[in-house]
Amino acid sequence: MSKIRIMIKEPGKEPRVEEVEDELKTFQKIVGGYIELIAMPGAENIDIYANDEAMLNHEPGNIWIAGTGDCVKGTCYMVGSDLETGENISLTDKQIKQCKEYIKTFALPEGTDLYADYFQLVPKMYKKSEKYLNKSITEM
Repeated sequence: MSKIRIMIKEPGKEPRVEEVEDELKTFQKIVGGYIELIAMPGAENIDIYANDEAMLNHEPGNIWIAGTGDCVKGTCYMVGSDLETGENISLTDKQIKQCKEYIKTFALPEGTDLYADYFQLVPKMYKKSEKYLNKSITEM
């Protein structure tokens, strides 16, 4: 197996870049279960993977999904995506910068409980989403 560079984001912690084996069991270990794909809003070739059962397991909120009323719960990772093959590829330095900006914008504020504070979060995150997505569109 080959190694790829990804960014891991745990709830309440700073993101970190790691080089990991490009295999399903490695990714499942990172998120703590079955993985689900979330296309990173505002980016064409970066995917977010999270635990598919995180809400059922009442995992803490992590980062908001721009333009939605939903949040990534539990640990997630971001990885590059080859648009032609759909395969995972290493994040470039530019993509890492883009991921850090996204996380800085959409990480839940410290001390926030996604489940208890959800209705206060939604309007704030929609405003942030609007600014972020409009900026992404103008940069294309």
